[in-house]
Amino acid sequence: MNMAQRVVRRGRELRARSVLARRLLMREPPALWREVAAAAAERLRRPCPGAANPVVAENQRPGSTPSAWDVCGSGDSTIQGFTTDISVAAGSTVSFKIDTEAADCAIEIFLLGYYQGKGARKVAEIPPGQVRARRQPAGRTAPATGLLDCGNWDVSASWEVPADAVSGVYIAKLTRTDTRGASHIPFVVRDDESTADILFQTSDTTWQAYNRAGGASLYSGTPGEKYDTQTRARKVSYNRPFVTRGDDAGRSFLFSAEYPAIRFLERNGYNVTYAAGVDTDRRGAQALRPHRVFLSVGHDE
Repeated sequence: MNMAQRVVRRGRELRARSVLARRLLMREPPALWREVAAAAAERLRRPCPGAANPVVAENQRPGSTPSAWDVCGSGDSTIQGFTTDISVAAGSTVSFKIDTEAADCAIEIFLLGYYQGKGARKVAEIPPGQVRARRQPAGRTAPATGLLDCGNWDVSASWEVPADAVSGVYIAKLTRTDTRGASHIPFVVRDDESTADILFQTSDTTWQAYNRAGGASLYSGTPGEKYDTQTRARKVSYNRPFVTRGDDAGRSFLFSAEYPAIRFLERNGYNVTYAAGVDTDRRGAQALRPHRVFLSVGHDE
């Protein structure tokens, strides 16, 4: 074999190796990744020996239709409120502070999930006679920072969270008895003893960062302007209602990212427990260690 023939043969060998390498890089790894991902997903769906998955049992219960639990945007501006803490442990008490011009109002409490596609289940109700409907005083303000803090509002009602309550994202639907105007208060119920595979963290810090209640968010204080560094607040408080869902198509609120993720995880039977973003700050590594996966869902501020 002369030199020219050897060069041609060597070229063919290199081309063959190149084709093989491309096939390995372009075809085999994606198939392998899909197989690994499927195995991991199946492993996460399968509870550890002896451990129950409350998500599966909870989602077998009958759900409530969206017409019963949902509202449009931020809801009726004449009935708004917030919880004294956005995250509570099962077995503790969650308190609601509500501002309304109505003489009476009721509170229905729903747990978000899949529930055969209905999206939530009613778990409790506080009737009008047990809710103190009233106009609240103006919240405290700090002009230097743009802060609005409505912590000076009185408690309107409380709910004793059952000790066996399933961890999840809950909404309290506030409804006027006269006009039926309604709005939402979201909150998280934790199970601090949970060893579920997945810890789902809500991006509630972002819900508040983009919350214009009181006139300004951390990004803008100008109506119609998403960003305005001159009018934005420098400090915001959890002690105020949420109007975030009615701003910018609700892209920085619960129903933009977290809610679809909740539906997906619970529809597919993943063993998941929930916490708020402030819980990760409060509890640190202690909150993360019992779980195999930590999900920071949504636009985590």
